[in-house]
Amino acid sequence: MESLLVENEWIGEFFLPDQFENRFFGRVSFSPEDGVKLSFCILGNDLPPSSDILHGVLTTGEKCTLVGPFSPTYAGYAVNNGLITRSGTNVFFFFVLGEFVDKDEMFKEITFSVTGMQEFFFPRGFKDLVKYSNKPLFRLKTAYGEIEVGNNAKFGILGKDITSQIYNRNEDALLELKKAFEEIDQRYSNSFFLLKKDIAYMITLRTSTESTIQELYKRIEEISNLFAILTYSPVFPETIEIKHFKNSEHIVMSKVYPTRILEEKTIKLSKRERSHFHMPITASKIDLVPIVESWLSLSKRFSTIVTSLQHETGLRNEHSLYGEIVLYATHFEYISLSDGVTNHEKYKYPVNKYGTVQIENGLSKVFQTVGEDNFGKGISILRNEIAHIGRPPRLLLELSLSDMCYISQFLQVTILGYVLYTLGVNKEIIHEYQNRITPK
Repeated sequence: MESLLVENEWIGEFFLPDQFENRFFGRVSFSPEDGVKLSFCILGNDLPPSSDILHGVLTTGEKCTLVGPFSPTYAGYAVNNGLITRSGTNVFFFFVLGEFVDKDEMFKEITFSVTGMQEFFFPRGFKDLVKYSNKPLFRLKTAYGEIEVGNNAKFGILGKDITSQIYNRNEDALLELKKAFEEIDQRYSNSFFLLKKDIAYMITLRTSTESTIQELYKRIEEISNLFAILTYSPVFPETIEIKHFKNSEHIVMSKVYPTRILEEKTIKLSKRERSHFHMPITASKIDLVPIVESWLSLSKRFSTIVTSLQHETGLRNEHSLYGEIVLYATHFEYISLSDGVTNHEKYKYPVNKYGTVQIENGLSKVFQTVGEDNFGKGISILRNEIAHIGRPPRLLLELSLSDMCYISQFLQVTILGYVLYTLGVNKEIIHEYQNRITPK
């Protein structure tokens, strides 16, 4: 299936629902940086009215739907040899490939995968050893419905001569396997044996009440944000398919392309190959079900730290570091206040409680270079020098940009430890996670 993190383009004719006779030419373009856009050209002066839905038939013969406000009123105007054309570009929220979506259509099921998810569950190099199962890996009941994680596999036909697809240097063993397979194949003549070609993990959301595409996509973003924390990387949907229940016998799956504006460097970080063995947390180390359950009820509390991961570019400048340090220091205050610490230790307590020796030593070393032995006091001074205009700076003048970059990262990793602790992750796993991502 095509990735949502690469550019794509489709050409076809588009029209308002039930107005096929008034169709016009258009080209849909999709990119993770700019989202979904329709470039259109309408002949004549008769413009279609504004609409929140636009249907289309592509040159491939596929149905499609553009979801979002469409208004051609301000389209460009051109006259050439007496021919009037109106052209323009319109941005949409979603592009649905495969079916016409009605204006008020609601949905109950959507399936998706996110970047880094496959490696989170199983090493890429050992994917062939993953056994396919039509039963879910786990199923979780939530306030809005059900979340299920399971396999999605591609198969090919296993030939009658099994030795054409399986090899062993021991010819006797190979011959014995061939005979055994032929006997089984004859015994179950009405069955077809399939050879697994590829396998992937997919997440399915089934809502207890029907929802709009927009509402379902918010749930996908919620799950993506959790994986961003677990993998310490920007994480975005890589594939999305929505299920249409036209009637009891007509079920259609459509691909969904959402508009989201991302930085090119963030996309590269999200798409980069990661090793299962070097990831800070993997599925085998944690019990994912209670963590997902906790996250769904607590995620809004951690929106600040999530945005730092989901909009990571790998680059820092003076302005961005100032903002990060103030933001993280404020989060330190929140953590201390939540745990009943209101005294001068409020910037030191989170590191002692939710950090590691490596983080504590790192912060101490940075602040000692500018004559501050108490890193908690150093964080407080630095935060106030940035936040309070007119205050005479000291640490801001003495700390280098690389020093502040280290400080920002130490604070961020501490806060992530607090988040994982709140979600119920084992403390040893948290420290292993933090030590893997803490700057050396």
